[in-house]
Amino acid sequence: MEEAAKYTFDLHRILFGDYSWMIFLEITIRVAIIMAYTILMIRWIGKRAVTQIGSSDLLLVTALGSAVGDSLFYPTIPLSVAIIVITVVAAMHNLYVYFSIKFEFFRKKMQPSVVKLVEDGKLLEDNIEQDDIDINEVYMLLRQNGVQYLSEVEAAYFEQSGKVSVFMYQNPPTPKSESILPENLESEEMK
Repeated sequence: MEEAAKYTFDLHRILFGDYSWMIFLEITIRVAIIMAYTILMIRWIGKRAVTQIGSSDLLLVTALGSAVGDSLFYPTIPLSVAIIVITVVAAMHNLYVYFSIKFEFFRKKMQPSVVKLVEDGKLLEDNIEQDDIDINEVYMLLRQNGVQYLSEVEAAYFEQSGKVSVFMYQNPPTPKSESILPENLESEEMK
């Protein structure tokens, strides 16, 4: 950072820095590649890593925060660089949303699917393994929805948001079996 005594106000430097015009093309290409790659990585990590907001929204907030923050804190970064980054990030996000709405193939590949975890009081272990979910995590998510016994659950779905939707029987079968409380699961494992 320059010393205060040597500082001179230069609008051209503030907006464009001392870069050649080719740097702006390079920045645009870099942002597009990183955005696409990051969307793929977030998709690969899975919906558990992104629970409250969608993966593209998470990326949007992170990328915009970085671009805006860097341009505010570092006087060596011209504002035009931040403006290009913000514009390309927003354009990539809108393109992602547009493709997700218009093209079913794209939506199926890029957005996680809903997975049925429980049906008629039984865990669907093949579905659980298919979505790389730990059974203990399934039990935890069910308990967070007020479930004590699997036999109370008519159906449970692992949603795109990373949360579980649980549909309980109106009149659960009796007797209740397969408690999913931690103390009961620990005693089953010891047997």
